[in-house]
Amino acid sequence: MKYALALAALLAGASLAASEAATGSGLYTTQQAAMGAKVYAQNCARCHGVNLEGVSGPPLKGKELTAPGAQGKLTVSDIFKYMTSLMPAGNPGSLSHDQYAAIMAFILKQNGAAPGSKPLAYDTALHSSAPIGGK
Repeated sequence: MKYALALAALLAGASLAASEAATGSGLYTTQQAAMGAKVYAQNCARCHGVNLEGVSGPPLKGKELTAPGAQGKLTVSDIFKYMTSLMPAGNPGSLSHDQYAAIMAFILKQNGAAPGSKPLAYDTALHSSAPIGGK
């Protein structure tokens, strides 16, 4: 009985992880996305727009992020690697790991990914195959 419960818990965890990887949902917390909104406003909004609509930089919300990439959509890793190595413009790599992860959480939230119970970790974002568009 003890082994059956352990197996059921393991399978449930694997199912949740597969769902998160497929949708981008559950990868960040609400609090992390709120922090990301503040960091985004200070470091990104000038070029990418207050509503992620794009100004001198490309949009970070909507159909523009469903361009060709892994499984027909850009992944968290695609955007995160670009962002951490080349952004903010004029001062690339200048934010902390937590700030970059928080901005990614904000972008995920703005693109329809539901929050989860754990904050998005920098290393997780670097390797996540979840699409940006949560739906």
